[in-house]
Amino acid sequence: MPSTCFDPSDLIIPTFDSNAKTAELTVHIHPGQLAMLDHFVSSGQLAFRDRDDVVRWCIAWGTHTLDGPLHSSFSLVAAKMNVLHHERFHRQKDCLADSVQKYLAAGEKEKARRVITVAAEEYGRITSKYWRELWLSTIAPAVEMLQQHGIRITSTTNGLEGRHFSAQNGIRNG
Repeated sequence: MPSTCFDPSDLIIPTFDSNAKTAELTVHIHPGQLAMLDHFVSSGQLAFRDRDDVVRWCIAWGTHTLDGPLHSSFSLVAAKMNVLHHERFHRQKDCLADSVQKYLAAGEKEKARRVITVAAEEYGRITSKYWRELWLSTIAPAVEMLQQHGIRITSTTNGLEGRHFSAQNGIRNG
C-alpha cells in the first residue's frame, strides 16, 4: 500500500532519465525569480539541494499544470505579481529607515518609534514566509537609528515579539 505521507525527497526530480540521458537548457529569468529559487534552496524547509533541483521541480509542476485546465486567470496573475514584487521591494526597502531618519532629524522620536511599530505589525501579517521575512529585515536599520538616539524598542512592542534587531544581522527570531 502506498504511503500517503509527504516525503520531501519526492520533490527531487532526477537529472537523468532511465537511459542516463540528460538535456541542458539555458534561460534568462527575472532577478526576483532567482532570489526566490535561492530562498527555497537555503530555507531548509524542503529537500532542494541547489537551484537546479528547484528549477526541475518547477518545470515538472508547471508542465503538469499547463497540461490541464488552468485553475483561474487570477492565480496566473498572482504568480506573475509574485515575481514583480521583488522590483517593488527593492524600490521601497529603504523607505522605513528614511522615514525614521526624517522623524529623528525633526526631533519626533515618538513618531519614529511608532512608524517602526506599525511597519512591524503590518509586515508580521504578510502570509508568505518569504515576503514576511524579507520585509521584516528592513526594520533592523531603523531600530538601530532609534537606539543611537537612546530609544529602545522592547520585545513586548506590538509586532516585534521575540525578535532581536541588528543592522548587521537583520531580524531573527529570538
